[in-house]
Amino acid sequence: MKTLIGRRFHLTYTIQGVRKLLVRNGWSCQVPARRAMERDDDAVAGWVKEVWPRAEG
Repeated sequence: MKTLIGRRFHLTYTIQGVRKLLVRNGWSCQVPARRAMERDDDAVAGWVKEVWPRAEG
């Protein structure tokens, strides 16, 4: 997240600063230990190709 924020917004944050931003906005720093069993990789790939470019623009 720290790297993503830096690249996207040209800002630098410490790890603690990123954590505070996430918590302030209702997010968590926790990462799942494993992928969800019901994950559909084909659906995710289709979403990334079709929906994500429109959302970025």
